[in-house]
Amino acid sequence: MSWFSKRLRWRVAGRFFLSSAVVLAVAPAALGAPPTASAEVSAHELVVEVADAQGRPVAGARVSVREPDGHVVASATSDATGRVTLDSNGSGVELRVERTGFLEATRRLETDTGEIRVTLDLAPVEGRVVVRAALPELAQETSLDAADLADRASRDVAQALRSAPGLDAVRRGPVNLDPVVRGLAETQVAAFVDGTVTLAAGPARMDSGLSHVAPHGVSEVQVVKGPYALSWGSGALSAIDVQLTEPGFASAGTRWTGKVSTDGRNNGGGEDAFASVAGSGERVYGQLLGEHRAGDDYDSGDGTRVPGDYESLDLHWSLGFKASDSWTVEGSGGYQAQDDIDYPGQILDATYFRTRSVQLRSVFRPSRGADEVFAQVYSNRKDHRMNNDEKPTAQPMAGRIPPFGIRVDLPTESNTAGGRLYAVFDRGDWTWRTGGDAYRARQNAIRRIYRRDTDQLVFEDRIWPDAELTSAGVYGQGVWRHDRWQVGGTLRLDNAESQAGEVSDFFRSATGVPPGGLSRDDDTWSAAVSTTVRVGDGWLLHAGVGRAVRTPTILERYSDRIPSSRFQVSAEFVGNPSLDPETSLEWDLGAQGSSGRTSVSLDLFYRSLGDNVTVLPDPSLPRRLPLSPPLAYRYVNGDGAIYYGGEFRLSQEVGRRFSWWTNAEYTHGEDRTFDEPAFGVPPLAVDAGIRVAAPRGRWWTSLAARWVADQDRVATARLELPTEGYTTFDLRGAVEINPRVTVRGGVENLTDEEYTTHLNARNPFTGARIPEPGRRIYGGFELTF
Repeated sequence: MSWFSKRLRWRVAGRFFLSSAVVLAVAPAALGAPPTASAEVSAHELVVEVADAQGRPVAGARVSVREPDGHVVASATSDATGRVTLDSNGSGVELRVERTGFLEATRRLETDTGEIRVTLDLAPVEGRVVVRAALPELAQETSLDAADLADRASRDVAQALRSAPGLDAVRRGPVNLDPVVRGLAETQVAAFVDGTVTLAAGPARMDSGLSHVAPHGVSEVQVVKGPYALSWGSGALSAIDVQLTEPGFASAGTRWTGKVSTDGRNNGGGEDAFASVAGSGERVYGQLLGEHRAGDDYDSGDGTRVPGDYESLDLHWSLGFKASDSWTVEGSGGYQAQDDIDYPGQILDATYFRTRSVQLRSVFRPSRGADEVFAQVYSNRKDHRMNNDEKPTAQPMAGRIPPFGIRVDLPTESNTAGGRLYAVFDRGDWTWRTGGDAYRARQNAIRRIYRRDTDQLVFEDRIWPDAELTSAGVYGQGVWRHDRWQVGGTLRLDNAESQAGEVSDFFRSATGVPPGGLSRDDDTWSAAVSTTVRVGDGWLLHAGVGRAVRTPTILERYSDRIPSSRFQVSAEFVGNPSLDPETSLEWDLGAQGSSGRTSVSLDLFYRSLGDNVTVLPDPSLPRRLPLSPPLAYRYVNGDGAIYYGGEFRLSQEVGRRFSWWTNAEYTHGEDRTFDEPAFGVPPLAVDAGIRVAAPRGRWWTSLAARWVADQDRVATARLELPTEGYTTFDLRGAVEINPRVTVRGGVENLTDEEYTTHLNARNPFTGARIPEPGRRIYGGFELTF
């Protein structure tokens, strides 16, 4: 029996289908039929349906009704069915529809009532970030600027997320930042690339699951704040899915598109060059893209030189074939080589990363039964190597133990293979979805330490002991849409098995090796319910509650005295095979909407973590390396933690050229194990900015400010240090020379502020947090065809 079928045992599947049937049968009665809005229907109600060239609904499209001078009468975002309802007020003359990845569509309004169908044509893709605090299947989202990744000349996907309220990222080096969502970090945030599970390449977490993609090849980053992405995969206390660009099929004939861009920065920014070419027909499409990034050491605001060397080459291909009007098959793959990356926030640097990925997916729309059947299989393979060639431990030092320099060689591998399968059933106001997913991750790492002057091997040990994590889950989901209401719920059952190969005698002795041995089998359940209601034209209220469960990582269960990436100290940590899964129970409440040219959103949350994985000092544990701090730590399940806070955003268009925005975010965390603040919680932050642009976007310029408060609420029991607040300013702009050529540039950290974010890693040799770059000037151009 295959590993996939073995995991989907009959008892798990039986429990799933029985539970799903009961829950979905009683849900409508238990919830009650949401009331139909009692407000009188407007005499100028306009219903717009947005679709792509294949007739599929397009969600997230911004639809606006405008007066002759460009003034916005009404605007709203299309829901998951591609529909949106607007009040044209009787004065609108033009309908405008905008969505990333498609050409803007305009229609002259001959009538201000009735239904209009708008078909969007493909366009060269631009990156954007979509943030939700509800089920992703519901039509409720917040989107950053459509060209956010390009405008910021971002070299890293996670770094671009810092600009979204409620999101942040940990810096350990110049690239490969690690995303944080409302205080959740590392594997608490499930990472997906095109729906595939992707894990960090090594135990030091010099990368994240989102690191190994080309930033300019990203079409969309979907972020779900909270335990609502249960249909994406297991362990999603929050989730991020990076969608890579694909050209899609053409509505008629053949269409060729492409893009060439390059930009450069001073102060360690190096250069970034990108090129892509794509062809689309009615039955087939294909695309090739490549990106080269490089950087070097940078200066912080006070002139401190920070190691920042890196080089990265990304290649990606995609191919689609329409076997019939109802069946499409698509495949894609990529290769990334990263070399010689400095990590001032780690005890080692990265010699290289090598990432190879491939996936194949099929979408079938039968004439009877299910409306859509989706299947996907994939493989992600990562090789990684670390060294200490430029660290203080490589140099001899009298009085130190050992006094001679050492050479560390640490090769690792992290390989993941898996698949997804689901079916969608549209039945009037109800949409049903049932499916499952599974993956197997195998991780291995060997540490060898040599005497540098003689190249004599001092010792060798396994710090990832040829460990495996196998996870499989099934879920059922129902979404009810009627008039102004949407209600959705998901129930998910998972089984995860962790096991390790050869471990050291010390590890067996220190952990006691529980009666079940090193293997651990966990059966868990997760569930979420959320609702949205449209209150007037363009305004949404949303609420939700969800429970999600995260299986401890291989590092947390089988670490053999290696540093923890989460707790930012260079001490040694010992795993615990008996760790229980971590649970999250979260409530969310929010609102968003627009009136004319003003948009506002507010999201509030309260989260309770149970059996949270944390660490305790254990004086009985001997350290492995004499250079390590004297006190070692042990992973344990804590007594829980609570988090609460929220995000607020307000923006307004003033006239046809001017707009402004402001947003604020705050997260408060308490750790019940230590009766102190939770570890790794960012402080209060407020952003504000103004933007001036030509009416049709031929040019624009913006000035943005970010104010961050001091963070003195720190986890002292785990050696977390406070950080000072700061204020930075960024100046950006772009000019469209012609429809195909755009020049962009800007100045980041305009005032050359010396600062570090609270989440940045600490230098293990000095104890200081890694500072952010000082003033940095960048510029570049983009050519599309």
